[in-house]
Amino acid sequence: MRAGSVSLFLIAVSACRSGAAGATAADSTALLAAYEQYRQAWLHNDSAAALGRISDDIQILISGIPEIVGKHATRKLFLDEMANYRHTALTLDHHDVIVSGDYAIVIGTYDETEEPTKTGASLHNTGRYMTVWRNERGEWRIVRYMLNDLPAVAHP
Repeated sequence: MRAGSVSLFLIAVSACRSGAAGATAADSTALLAAYEQYRQAWLHNDSAAALGRISDDIQILISGIPEIVGKHATRKLFLDEMANYRHTALTLDHHDVIVSGDYAIVIGTYDETEEPTKTGASLHNTGRYMTVWRNERGEWRIVRYMLNDLPAVAHP
């Protein structure tokens, strides 16, 4: 699994279900706005904006690579990803959005195409993700992220 797929926990604002004790419409709206800002940051190769949605104590868990802990390690991962690839297509289907108090969990699937910034063939990735967000002083930030690729589907 390529570390570049880390950007796939970008969430489109469509077809979501919210709900949990203590969640308000304002909480859900603010969370989805934060997701869209994060998604746009990746689509525009804006590392500062993407890192602005990451908590200082982030942990990223991706099968096949060592755990990424903290904002410093995440910054390196994001900068490397954005230096080497641009997202040209991204479809996300989040199955659950659960907001409760200062925490939110989002679970879904993704389908993306990335183009190398230099030479090479485009990459197509599909998989599942789960993100945990925390409201930090009025700003939703990602504190935990888990991703696993799905096997490529053979077309006859």
